[in-house]
Amino acid sequence: MTRFRFLPACVLIAAALLLSGCGTYSNLKKSTGNMVRDFRAPDDDLKKTVFRAALNNHAAAAQQDMGSAIDSRYLESLPQSCPAVFLTGPDSSPASQALNQLFQKSVGPTDNLALVRIGKQLGLSAVVTSRFYAIAVRQQDAGVLWFRKKLPFAWISASTEVYDTETGAKYLDQTFTRELKIDDETAESVRKGNVASVPVIEKAVDEIIQEMADVVCDILVRKPWKGFVAKVSGDTLTLSSGSSSGLSAGRVLKVYEPGARIQGAEGQTYLLPGKKIGDIRITAVSSDSADAEIISGSGIQVDHVVKTK
Repeated sequence: MTRFRFLPACVLIAAALLLSGCGTYSNLKKSTGNMVRDFRAPDDDLKKTVFRAALNNHAAAAQQDMGSAIDSRYLESLPQSCPAVFLTGPDSSPASQALNQLFQKSVGPTDNLALVRIGKQLGLSAVVTSRFYAIAVRQQDAGVLWFRKKLPFAWISASTEVYDTETGAKYLDQTFTRELKIDDETAESVRKGNVASVPVIEKAVDEIIQEMADVVCDILVRKPWKGFVAKVSGDTLTLSSGSSSGLSAGRVLKVYEPGARIQGAEGQTYLLPGKKIGDIRITAVSSDSADAEIISGSGIQVDHVVKTK
């Protein structure tokens, strides 16, 4: 009998969830995501420096009137979802411009070794690149049996990738889509590029951008911090990360050599994680670099990887 006492309560809770609709699910999902991001990892006092390449915005290229709004909302989304990440992007420096250029081509695999080389130079933990495709109208069959007919649907799609700068491998490669049934008048507006006049499409665009940011953030917060050796002189060295990443004098870090190269299925070259070869202690820091002394090990070289464990 005892177990049945809880049945009415369960029914009431289920009914409340159904009545409250998708909003409750959305809030629950958002709260769960925040709990994941608030999980304290052993190196969570260090901020991961992440490069976000310029958005490949095909909606803007197609002269759809939401193009600029997509750009601005995309730029705002990841800092809001993931404030613990030190986010950087394309600037005027040659290295930054070269890294951004790797992701501007529309076809072909990314040059993973170039990504690793430039990423280490810039002291990056990861690189994020995204595409937002032009909002399209597609005719699809709808209805049942002899009542089926072709109806217009708005197709909204975006994709994002997150790369590890130690290995060149992908942490994430995901596509986000929405498919919305629309009427003929709305379909004609979309074909002419008048997307902002369709609230249901604008809402779907915002949902996709937020979902992209949340997924990227959930990936980034679970990955360990890493830095790289930028210069070696005897028993002292310089890292390409500094106080902006949370490094401070006295901290002891571990150094790993690069691993072996392997070939990917599409011809890309990746690096395996290497073995630990020594320990270093931070002696001085500036905003984007740190000096350190070698306290154990030998053979530490430029581009070797630095971690907390």
